[in-house]
Amino acid sequence: MITRMVKFVVAVLSAAVIFGSTTNAKELKVITSIKPIHSLVAQVMGDLGEPELLVQGGLTPHIYRMKPSDFRKVANADVLFYISPRFETFLRSTSEADSETINTIAFADQEGIILHPFRDSKVWFSEESHDHDHEGHDHGDHHHEHGEMDLHIWLDPANTRRIVNIIKETLSELDPANSVTYIKNANGLITKLYEQEELVRELLRPLRDSAMIVYHDAFQYYEKAYSLRSFGAIQLRSDEPPSVKHLAALKEISEERNVTCVLGIPGTHPRIAMAVMGETKAGYAIVDHLGQYLEPGPDNYLQLIYEITQTIIDCQDREEATMFGSN
Repeated sequence: MITRMVKFVVAVLSAAVIFGSTTNAKELKVITSIKPIHSLVAQVMGDLGEPELLVQGGLTPHIYRMKPSDFRKVANADVLFYISPRFETFLRSTSEADSETINTIAFADQEGIILHPFRDSKVWFSEESHDHDHEGHDHGDHHHEHGEMDLHIWLDPANTRRIVNIIKETLSELDPANSVTYIKNANGLITKLYEQEELVRELLRPLRDSAMIVYHDAFQYYEKAYSLRSFGAIQLRSDEPPSVKHLAALKEISEERNVTCVLGIPGTHPRIAMAVMGETKAGYAIVDHLGQYLEPGPDNYLQLIYEITQTIIDCQDREEATMFGSN
């Protein structure tokens, strides 16, 4: 009799666990492409689950290759969050495939995302400096008119807030039972993002009259958001080495415009940057715009923005620049 009762209690408890888990929480399988996006999704999900990150370690989306296990993960996921098939080119086939079983959210193609075309020339002077919106478009409708669009959209705080709202809306739709939590987490994150934007704006205010040259045009969204100025790029495409003529033109600008910083990204060559800096006291700094050398996780995005800001401020430090030049 006791044995039968124990069996009955165990059966009831098991049923409660099984049904409880299906009604209360559906563990969503969420895949993300790059660390900044993974970080934002992780914050919105909170304790309800952990998104998976595809591009790990120090890799960039441009050299990443999908493994068979990655294809399986993506195929079994409830949702895939990424920037664009034109940015994470390794996801092109996934985004073109029949997506009845998986929701693919390419942020660059969503309503309310500001897109800027890549700056056409390697030297663009000061007309770019404080006009924030003159070439911005609302999401991807116009990208054929102005050539290739710059897809570093997460470096604009307004875009980041919109991305957080898209994540919140998507997760709430897929998992309505937990929508209150997603909304609460997203609102908390948006508050943090506003606070960070305000602080970064204050920190960068003294640099508004400083001039920079960038190694690769990866910082346009950040520059426009925070009223910074850059005058040109050393390299327009990663597979296109700069000509001697172009480097000479940039060197001339560096001296004329009193350039205070040459900003590189991981993998760029300091010797070429130093040739551009010439006799100026400009600093040279590497900015990890993808957060690829930061730990993945919920804090990655906020840490990334602070690191970019701190690196740009340090780059303007004349004493450090002089020390660098003498090594």
